[in-house]
Amino acid sequence: MKKIQVFFVITCMIFLSWQAVFAKEKLTAQDYYKKGVFLELQNVYGEAIKMYTKAIALDDTLADAYFRRGKLYFSSTPSLCVEAANDFNTVISLEPRNADAYYERGLINFFMLSNEKGLSDMMMAARLGSKKAQEWLNPEMKKPPEKKPQYFHLGNYLPSKGDPVVYFDFNQWELKPTFYALLDEVGTVLKTSLPDVKIIIAGYCDNVGAEKYNKGLSERRAQAVGSYLRAKHGISPERIILRGFGEAGAVATNDTEEGRSINRRVEMLGFSGK
Repeated sequence: MKKIQVFFVITCMIFLSWQAVFAKEKLTAQDYYKKGVFLELQNVYGEAIKMYTKAIALDDTLADAYFRRGKLYFSSTPSLCVEAANDFNTVISLEPRNADAYYERGLINFFMLSNEKGLSDMMMAARLGSKKAQEWLNPEMKKPPEKKPQYFHLGNYLPSKGDPVVYFDFNQWELKPTFYALLDEVGTVLKTSLPDVKIIIAGYCDNVGAEKYNKGLSERRAQAVGSYLRAKHGISPERIILRGFGEAGAVATNDTEEGRSINRRVEMLGFSGK
């Protein structure tokens, strides 16, 4: 009798486990999306991202899942800005008149120093009715006004008026001596004309090689510029913001050597604000 009871219990456990698996397999994209929203509201962002990813795997046209995942990528881990931008690209391809997607992508473009793209996105978002974009473009519309971060084109402050951009050889992150003079101008300006301004140093690569490797290479390029400004000009580390964007942010075609050489760069931008 005891053996029969044990067998019955085991059978029930197996049945229930298979039932759970079957129920899990029956979850729809909307089910996973709703789970993601719930987890996001509970501030469980990592798990929410997983739920949105599962929803997208079941329905790659679910724009809301891309949108929410993109916002979480960027807000929880800014270094995932490329992944976030790709999600907003998808939202815009699915819903070309989604003003919020243009606005969010605009913020990411500014974060990645793609200022022209950021401004274009903000203008499109404003035209489509985004109040946030309209306020961003015209802060006087807000009551009370909200102070926005201020960006400074360092070239306007350099004696040479040159673009604050350093270029690198293929697969290299060592500074070329030809750029020492430019960096000396930047260091001097940060100490004299802009003593309270921070500097954003953003590294980029061409598309040759693995994406992960290029991300690290772009970071080492940014670090090389930052190290020079610290060692040679005593710029405080607290004033230096380093970013590495890998292959993202190309300003020229990667189909030619000339274009790739332009993409192997570090850009510098002055910044003040929170």
